[in-house]
Amino acid sequence: MKELGKLKYFLGIEAAYSKQGIFISQRKYVLDLFKETRKLGCKISRVPIEQNHRIGCEESPIIEKSQYQRLVGKLIFLSHTRPNIAYVVSVVSQFIHDPRERHLQAVERILQHLKASPRKGLLFR
Repeated sequence: MKELGKLKYFLGIEAAYSKQGIFISQRKYVLDLFKETRKLGCKISRVPIEQNHRIGCEESPIIEKSQYQRLVGKLIFLSHTRPNIAYVVSVVSQFIHDPRERHLQAVERILQHLKASPRKGLLFR
């Protein structure tokens, strides 16, 4: 075994050490996600989904499946350090086999929420 020092960055997760504890976030992963989706200039949303929002209640046009699946997969990975989006990501992942325009709009709303605070993460004391 070889001592490699303190963890700084691993699998898209950044680690920072302080007297308060260990802070992990995926700031770079979030920013890369915005670049990939060309959403750097998108609006900001304070909540990831509107209250009483029904994603699957109405019919809407079918969208490209692979793009939606890729985005939802990235959001699932991101929810490991962002528990505030875990519920809404689980909701949009239910439609991964038959995504509609309305579901993509919900994913875009999650991205708008992430834009409001890309540096959020978890602090382990």
